[in-house]
Amino acid sequence: MIADHDYIVLYRTLVEKKFLLGSGEGKLKQRELEYLGNLIEEKSKVRLSISTLKRIWRQEVQQLPHPSTLDALVSILDYKDWQDFKKQNLTNEKTSRNESKKKPDFPALPVLIFIGVAILAGSFFILQGFNKKAKGVIISKAVQFSADKTIMFGVPNTVIFHYDLSGVKADSFFLQQSWNPKDKVPIDPGKNYYSAIYYTPGFHFARIMANDSILKFEKVHIQTKGWFPIVKYDFRDKRTLYLDTASIRQDGSLQITNASLQKANVDLSKDFYLRYYNIRDFDGVTSDNFDLETKLKCDKLSSISNTVACPLMEIMFITEENVFFMPLTSKGCVGELDLLMGEIYKSGQDNDLSAFGTEVYQWQTLRIKSENKKVSIFLNGNVIYELQYQKDFGKIKGLIYTFTGPGSVDFLRMKNTAGELIYEDEFNHGLPGKNTPYFKKTGCALAHPVN
Repeated sequence: MIADHDYIVLYRTLVEKKFLLGSGEGKLKQRELEYLGNLIEEKSKVRLSISTLKRIWRQEVQQLPHPSTLDALVSILDYKDWQDFKKQNLTNEKTSRNESKKKPDFPALPVLIFIGVAILAGSFFILQGFNKKAKGVIISKAVQFSADKTIMFGVPNTVIFHYDLSGVKADSFFLQQSWNPKDKVPIDPGKNYYSAIYYTPGFHFARIMANDSILKFEKVHIQTKGWFPIVKYDFRDKRTLYLDTASIRQDGSLQITNASLQKANVDLSKDFYLRYYNIRDFDGVTSDNFDLETKLKCDKLSSISNTVACPLMEIMFITEENVFFMPLTSKGCVGELDLLMGEIYKSGQDNDLSAFGTEVYQWQTLRIKSENKKVSIFLNGNVIYELQYQKDFGKIKGLIYTFTGPGSVDFLRMKNTAGELIYEDEFNHGLPGKNTPYFKKTGCALAHPVN
């Protein structure tokens, strides 16, 4: 009989092949885990945490998940539940036993080898479109998929997708703008164009799909002109509130006032997320060669000063292949934190992230240095965490500050690991050399105003 752990290995392989995830090394990126979590929620109505999915994709699963979690996992492979998955993928034990009786001089194959053969066979049929769970997706020629923005900067931004699905046979076809399943819409395979509006800046991975399988990705870089503030109540919701960019620099910091929130019709009785986006090409630094220092804090406004139980602030790096993020919260809430640098993901549930707990309503100086894929994180001048990652995630395509509620940024300075200043913003008004971001490109220092 096959052990449950081996069924987990088989499950991971089938999911990676069906949805074209991972790089063949049995590991998924944070963005892929988020995408998978949303697929599972859409299919099973059960929301699994990223840390749960991360544990499933570990090389050695220490403990089998709860039965309800297993049922939710296999829902995206169109199985009724975990027992149905096991039953339909059960090996023919009788045949194995009969073969062993006929050939008593040869020992039975180890279970691991047998599972390896089964995985390779299953993968082959999935890739060829013959597996019954693929529901007849047949590809006879290459899929064409490209994207063109209608404006260079800003949101909303209409992107016109061009596609050619003439060589694909399937029951249904979809286009999904990003990781969010709520952005998935049906498309006509007999046509060649579909227009979609992007309401949020970022470096998005659009995907074209047949049935539940991803056929191809296309990167869509929705850039901003300087810092752009957005409020959302739920990141999975398309509804977005844009704030006035003309009034985000207050008293030498990047800051949103109560008046600005009210002007944008933000419901101050609800918990909300405030994000400052700066989405652009940061030339001169890469994901494994940067040294960023910033000063930030959460803000209290009279009407919402006590509504957030666990206030959080986070800085996120958008790279060509993934996102990095580093959070800070109050000391009593560190168990809820998630940290991602490179392919290394840490959850506060099963890692000691207590060093990331601090007085978030007071100014905190945060420094993140990545050199040759070794990351050192400093808080107020002291090293609080170090880690090493392996993969190359390419150029930095944007920075995002996130706050649960209002928050402020006092300064931002980014250097390369040689100590050369690449980008700086002090967020002041009317002071030459201080009110505008500083860039250094190919040996020339140029000050560019924020429009």
